[in-house]
Amino acid sequence: MNILEFHNVKKDYQLGETIVHAVRSIDLTVRKGDFAAILGASGSGKTTLLNLAGAIDDPTDGSVIINGQDVSRLTDNQKADLRNRTIGYIFQMFNLISVLSALENVMLSLQIRGGRPSVIREEAAQRLKEVGLTDFMHHRPDKLSGGQRQRVAIARALITKPLLILADEPTANLDHRTAQSIIDLMKELNENEGVTFIFSTHDQRLIERVKRVVRIDDGKIA
Repeated sequence: MNILEFHNVKKDYQLGETIVHAVRSIDLTVRKGDFAAILGASGSGKTTLLNLAGAIDDPTDGSVIINGQDVSRLTDNQKADLRNRTIGYIFQMFNLISVLSALENVMLSLQIRGGRPSVIREEAAQRLKEVGLTDFMHHRPDKLSGGQRQRVAIARALITKPLLILADEPTANLDHRTAQSIIDLMKELNENEGVTFIFSTHDQRLIERVKRVVRIDDGKIA
């Protein structure tokens, strides 16, 4: 079964008087359980592709189908619900909330869904343990290194047990040992729980572990 479909998807941006064609007529299918990497030079359209795949951005033309739902037919509230229940994000710039601790950042997605606070806290602590941050769970982002903030972002993406995880350079700020442990964790979730992963990455350590590589050049799949 397909979890993501792009049908003749285009995305243009207005930059002053210039129109930037970030994504050009892309057709792409990702099946549930895939473990795929998107490769391309800086400015090739990788991040735009991930934003479209996560219903963060809307296509200029064409259709994006996420878990059977045509994103263009959804209201903003329905898109937000789809993102919360179906998709986990690992952003390159972390996007952590500065006034919250690492634990509180990870808890937030489950709190939006609702549930017992004690259970949510326990699950968040477990995810932070899996990424090696038990001793730092009460630290705010400005007290964490770049690699530690990246691991908080990864734990936050995993906490909701999403069907699809979109990761923009998830291992870029990690040392070799930590990167390998995070890749192992994501691979385990993929193989044992069927979580689908799509990475934008230049990290050869991760590229060597994926099942599929999609190359993008100047907004087109090469």
